[in-house]
Amino acid sequence: MLPAALGLTALFLASSPLRAAATTPSVTSAAPTSAWFTEFSAGLSVIPAGDVTLGGRTYEGDFKDGPFLRGAVGRRFGANWAVAAEWFYRKNKLGSLDAGDRRFTRGDVASNSLFLSATYAPGPRFSWLGIEPYAGLGFGWIQELDLDLQGPDGGGFESGSFPAWQWSLGLKRPLAPRAELFLEGRAVAAGERELQGTGGRRLRIAYDAWGLLAGLRWSF
Repeated sequence: MLPAALGLTALFLASSPLRAAATTPSVTSAAPTSAWFTEFSAGLSVIPAGDVTLGGRTYEGDFKDGPFLRGAVGRRFGANWAVAAEWFYRKNKLGSLDAGDRRFTRGDVASNSLFLSATYAPGPRFSWLGIEPYAGLGFGWIQELDLDLQGPDGGGFESGSFPAWQWSLGLKRPLAPRAELFLEGRAVAAGERELQGTGGRRLRIAYDAWGLLAGLRWSF
């Protein structure tokens, strides 16, 4: 994940002009044309290694980094606060599930989510080269969580919807009165969840995930 994260960071910073241009009022101090905005972003989904329980056995799970897609519609409240309704899709391929005498090496885990999040930006006085930090907190529902295991004793497992929290930290930079670039890290905490498979089989997994996103915000 580190090379990809560094690449995204470099791309974000490379989009900023030289300091003299970045601090010109025409870009950094231009007020958005509307309080309403939409966002599109993509990046990396990360699921930390953890235990997965299946058929009375505890497996050590390892998942590969995967795609993370996000769309949002939101509204600003003053110069510092914004609220957005967000949709996420993330998918991570299985690296391995290892229980010593039994091992899975093929499969994936995927989820769709809806969240309502609030973000706070401290303002231009905390910016550098036109880049401003912000932080966010959200609550929502993971609509569906699916885990597919390929191989003997594998199969598909899924859950219904369940609640989760998320936190975010990011950097943003105006491109024009209507457009901003942003780069952010996210953490989603859903706790341990039970998934059901065919024949009444059950699987338990801790679904606390991370993510790194880069995207564009456009004011209506």
